[in-house]
This record gives sequence, structure tokens and C-alpha cells, in this order.
Amino acid sequence: MMQRSKFKDPGFILAIVVLTYSAFVWIWWPHETYIAGVALTAWLMLAGIILWFGLAILYVLWIERVEKLVQKETERQDAYEDY
Repeated sequence: MMQRSKFKDPGFILAIVVLTYSAFVWIWWPHETYIAGVALTAWLMLAGIILWFGLAILYVLWIERVEKLVQKETERQDAYEDY
């Protein structure tokens, strides 16, 4: 079976996205900045919740696609070995 690169794994890539967003929020922690009467940190937390939900959906769809490709590759190799 073909060995996949660990750097192309959906979990690894999405973990980098999460760490990047978290680093952005923690490094640049906006104090006393208000937009529409709401603190910027609250807006970032709301955006984070939406981002995490979107990433969860993306991860599920992406990993299902990868599993289908692996299954097809396995079936193809099994058919080749039968001959």
C-alpha cells in the first residue's frame, strides 16, 4: 500500500490552522477595543466558535474523502494481486 505523507494528513493541517488562530488571539489580545459596543475579544471568540464548527465539518468531509481514496487503492491492489 502506498505510504501517505504525514504532512498531508487532514488532522495535521487543521491542527496548524487552529494553532495559528489561537496564537493570533493570544499574541494580539485586544484590550478595551469595542466594535458595536461589544469587546473585540468577544467578537474573536464568536468567530472562533464559527471557525471551529466549520473546521469540524471540513475535517469530517475531508477524512471521508481520504478514506474512500484509500479504500479504492486497496481494492485496486487486491484485484491486481489476484491476477
